Amino acid sequence: MPQSNVVITGLGVVSSIGIGGEAFFDGLVQKRSGITSLANRTDGCAVPSASDSLTGHWIGGPIVDFEPKQYVRPRKSLKVMCREIQTAFAASHLAIEQSGLSTLLPLSDTGAIKPADVGTVFGSEMFYGSPLDMEDAIKASVTEDGDFDPAMFGGAAMKKVTPLWMLKHLPNMPACHVGISINAQGPNNTLVLGDVSGMAAVIESISCLERGTAKLMIAGATGTRINTTRMNYRADLPLAAVADPVELSSRPHDPESQGVVGGEAAGTLVLESRENAQKREAKVLARIASYASCFIASDGMRTALRSSKLEPESRGSAEAMKRAMATALADAGIEAAQLGLVVSHGMGDPIIDLAERTALSEVVPDTPVVATIAALGHSGAASGMVDLVAGALAIMKRQVPPTIQHDSSAATIGFCDAPEAMAQKHVLCLSHTSEGNAIAMVLEAP
Repeated sequence: MPQSNVVITGLGVVSSIGIGGEAFFDGLVQKRSGITSLANRTDGCAVPSASDSLTGHWIGGPIVDFEPKQYVRPRKSLKVMCREIQTAFAASHLAIEQSGLSTLLPLSDTGAIKPADVGTVFGSEMFYGSPLDMEDAIKASVTEDGDFDPAMFGGAAMKKVTPLWMLKHLPNMPACHVGISINAQGPNNTLVLGDVSGMAAVIESISCLERGTAKLMIAGATGTRINTTRMNYRADLPLAAVADPVELSSRPHDPESQGVVGGEAAGTLVLESRENAQKREAKVLARIASYASCFIASDGMRTALRSSKLEPESRGSAEAMKRAMATALADAGIEAAQLGLVVSHGMGDPIIDLAERTALSEVVPDTPVVATIAALGHSGAASGMVDLVAGALAIMKRQVPPTIQHDSSAATIGFCDAPEAMAQKHVLCLSHTSEGNAIAMVLEAP
């Protein structure tokens, strides 16, 4: 892809180590871990008691200090927002506030920025909801013999499930709620592409800006792997072992790691052309210098035998990662030596992490690396966007944040054990999926 003239003028993040950019980056720098027993979660989901012995199923990165009423206006909207929509809404309004747009809201045709000038594109995923939402309908579908009869469930659900249930759990609702809240009437889209959903939303937003269909785009992503219903479907990635202490259980690129710890998060960027930012005197946080997307099917995808088993090359595609990174660097007009940081998508899966290490060693072998999933756990569709937020903050702070490690002496990649000054002005962010999709994005200091 050609070089981009799109800049970031606002960012927001809701995560288990901090809400807002400053708190989130401080959490990274201070090596704060959001990984804990899910008995400590505060979102009302059913979990084991704190006295139960922990297994990999019952640890994660929950956001324990999130109060949606602080962010969602009007508050009556909360009744049609599941948790992922709430965190996306909060991250978006934090980004909007930082960008200086708050004083122009709600947008109107008489304002400096009109409703049609602003669009929203989000990366998203399936929102599963709570199993308790279906409890009454399931009970009403049990026969006199005590067996569950699926044929009875449809009629029971019509009577026993709230009519608003579907509206709370549609993947496109984060983009809709954010757009409605500010009266944005420009492009509105949602991309459901797994881990790369957030970066794909940024690429879509850049396209809107470059085609002139919008002057300003709000690009975000939200996701979770610790929703109690989602946790029934964890066979796509291997499960992590519980470390001592539990806070160190998420172990990207650790040779002893057995699998992935789930988490939850949301992140948002406000994007616009440099010219538009200058016109409205907005502070530029970073420029998106280039990006590249590549898909080369993993062996598991190609053979339709996807699983969480530790089979070589069954998940992830080193070749897709290599091509995406090499193309992004070339289009940015820089070499690997001009990078100050790589934001890794390492997650603790031995197979996918090996594919990433192979790609990094060939394309950016000597660049400092940070893995946010070590602190947050894997947040599904939000993970790539959170990495972009981390990259933009590293540029703003001119700092390489450390990565939490269970054993820093066993590191097989360029993690820092303490904060370091960033020597260069470019950051490469990498996101990828187990199926073989990879997106690389180069950020540049303004």
